[in-house]
Amino acid sequence: MSTISTRWYRPGAIPTGELRALADMFAEVAGDFVPPLTSREGTTQSDLSERGTEAAASGGYLKEMLQQELILSRHEGHVAGFLSFRRDHQDRRYADLCPCLYVSTIAVRHRHRRCGIARALYQKLFDLPASMPPWVVLRTWSTNTDHLGVIDRLGFTTILRLEDDRLPGVDTLYLATDRTARVDDVPSPPQGALVQGSAEGAA
Repeated sequence: MSTISTRWYRPGAIPTGELRALADMFAEVAGDFVPPLTSREGTTQSDLSERGTEAAASGGYLKEMLQQELILSRHEGHVAGFLSFRRDHQDRRYADLCPCLYVSTIAVRHRHRRCGIARALYQKLFDLPASMPPWVVLRTWSTNTDHLGVIDRLGFTTILRLEDDRLPGVDTLYLATDRTARVDDVPSPPQGALVQGSAEGAA
């Protein structure tokens, strides 16, 4: 039976070995996102259209992500997935949920997908100290159906939709869940049914 472990790191606290593995993973998965992470100036970029990302491409996304809090997952001894988040995030569009824990990026290495890693990363986020904000918010794109299935099973609901925000027919979705009001018996997805795509969120 495969083993999945997760660990939470505060900004700047990731050991050198894990940092190198994270950078390698980022390079592998960046192109899975719409638009690609390497075409963005940072995790807070609001213009995600093709024109906006072409103008912004500066390689700043990874640098900004590494300044945030991170959860790393290991699978069978290898760094296999990560989740970055912003604590005490504020956004006037969903001010009633703020401050919140804002997931800026979540991704799993290709060879480790469909093993329950995304769910384990989210569960670690849900289990963070009660002194941290209760609401978890993320954004993703409307055609990211694999990940939307995962977060639907975890209790996320859509709170905002920006139509044609990324491409014609590709909307930006903001989703949220209250980690302190979770039902213990939410059914686990069957083994082998998890993440094929990647999720991302930014302010």
